[in-house]
Amino acid sequence: MKNGNKYARNTLFKLLRTWLHLLIAAYLFSGCVTVSPLAELKYTDGSVTESLSSNVTLSFAGTDRSISGSGVLMFRKPDQIRLVILSPLGSVHQEVFVHGEQITVMDSGNGIAFAGSYLDLPEKGDFSGWRHIHWLLDIDPPDSSRGTTAIKRVNKFGYQENAFFENGLLISKTIAAGGHVSYGKYVSIQGIPLPLEITYETGAKEKFVILLDDPEINMPFALGTFTPNLSKFRVLPLSSLK
Repeated sequence: MKNGNKYARNTLFKLLRTWLHLLIAAYLFSGCVTVSPLAELKYTDGSVTESLSSNVTLSFAGTDRSISGSGVLMFRKPDQIRLVILSPLGSVHQEVFVHGEQITVMDSGNGIAFAGSYLDLPEKGDFSGWRHIHWLLDIDPPDSSRGTTAIKRVNKFGYQENAFFENGLLISKTIAAGGHVSYGKYVSIQGIPLPLEITYETGAKEKFVILLDDPEINMPFALGTFTPNLSKFRVLPLSSLK
């Protein structure tokens, strides 16, 4: 298992660090959707994003290193996610599938996959953010208050959290364990508000940033989109990523 752990760390680091320059490029050249000041954003009360497909840039900054990657993010409520991470030349280097509590990480270039429960993921490091991915993507539907409010509540995941709203939109939420997520650069697509920037900061002083570019919402996905094909992969435990 030691060799598996070392291989996983080295492979993921080598793959992801080559994409650092893409974070700046994606950020500078995004903007196909106009970002309006929050107070001026017009949307339909109660509207929600049931599904999402978007170009995405992910970044992680920890106490000892920073990495980033770009690709395509697909999401369908309530709990299906697929992330395709691309190389600078556009080929697929890695894919992450999430269905409920199950996560599969596929290293396409080496024919190796890691599969297991999200609880098998490390509590620190660049993959730890996936332990809370459903919480990060759980964004409240807008309401007609259009005001600024702060509430304490127990959310659907059983966390005690503080949530802050502005113009009826979720701006941030915090859990007792120290995790804080903020939502910024809201746009309105077909009357549905969507944040293009999601920033998650952990109690361990680590930061994850998700930047969306040119998103499409509430579109149907092809059959099998969220099902990994592992027929040509050697599958290792997800805990090997530690």
